[in-house]
Amino acid sequence: MKRLGVLWLVVFISLAGFGITTIPFPFVAENLGASDFWKTFGGSGVFSLFQLIATPIWGRFSDAYGRKPILILSTAGTILSFVWLAYATTLESLLVARAFGGIMSGNLAAAFAYTTDVTDPKDRAKGLGIVASAFGVGFAVGPVIGGFLGTIGGVPNMHWPALASAGLSALAFVGTIFFLPESLPAELRKPFGKSEAKIEGAARSTDATSEAATPAPRRSPLEAMRSRPVLLGLVAASLFIAIAGGVMQSVFQFWGRDLFNYSLRDIGVHFMVFALLSAVGQAGLVGPLAKRFGEKHLAITAGIGVTAGLVLFATAQNDAMVWMAICIFGLANGLFLPAITSLVSFEADARSRGTVMGLFNASSSAGRIVGPALSGPIYFKLGPAAPFAMSAV
Repeated sequence: MKRLGVLWLVVFISLAGFGITTIPFPFVAENLGASDFWKTFGGSGVFSLFQLIATPIWGRFSDAYGRKPILILSTAGTILSFVWLAYATTLESLLVARAFGGIMSGNLAAAFAYTTDVTDPKDRAKGLGIVASAFGVGFAVGPVIGGFLGTIGGVPNMHWPALASAGLSALAFVGTIFFLPESLPAELRKPFGKSEAKIEGAARSTDATSEAATPAPRRSPLEAMRSRPVLLGLVAASLFIAIAGGVMQSVFQFWGRDLFNYSLRDIGVHFMVFALLSAVGQAGLVGPLAKRFGEKHLAITAGIGVTAGLVLFATAQNDAMVWMAICIFGLANGLFLPAITSLVSFEADARSRGTVMGLFNASSSAGRIVGPALSGPIYFKLGPAAPFAMSAV
């Protein structure tokens, strides 16, 4: 648990930095002349597109060389991406900086793979929930800071939020180097060009003792996913929930401003509550609920909750309905991720877990691409309620 505590702090700091830039980005893009599409897709969509490309690669590298080197390298790249973002003065440079940030986001998949390395099967959902809560808490703190820093000078800006994000990422970089030990034993690593036969015994021993399971046949994670309908179903469910989350997080700024006259600071507070409730679900509730009802039933119930939250967003007429939507959507979203991540981890053997988790996270990235890509044009052409209504359906 000590290692999970250190990992929690590292992930929290990283996500706080990311959250700081989330709030002002759409308005900065709008002021730079972005089209309806780029207003919502330019921030999270561009980031997630390049994250989708890079995450499976980072996952394979973490299987080959360990989790810690990947965490260090990707965090260093994240620092550079934020500095780039701070000094971007055109829409094109803003978008390229976000693309580079997506490429260097391998720390997210590595963090989940690290967690599965250091937790027993019976405690895996709880461990994943604890680490996932760092995403929620970090994303709660970040938008509030971004809402304040993004208004320095009287107009939305990225300079101060991005510099603050770079500073926080630098803290995560130092913490990873000095306080986070490696989690993947050398005998379970899969260096490029090394025969799997050389690690078969170690993998079999690990799977037998930690999961009491027969190791999977020698096949790639993609082949395993194609041949296991359950795993494919989990990936599809993650994709759809990620689309819903991408829609909410990409249009809420405009939705709040246009319907309720929310300021950047107001929007930051709403994002904070959403993220804190997600963290409560991830860290405080998912463990006992998973043990009582099982990860499968928990994931299904959370998915229903996400749909209910979207319906409330689509029909909100006042602040009370907005807060109700935020609370239901946030809590359900927080319960869904660790539950379904735990289910996926049980489907992957120890030799390929990092790669499979990377592919699973890539499916979430795909959802976060589709959501922002559709939400902007739909929002500005069909009205504020349309993106939420379509996501609920």
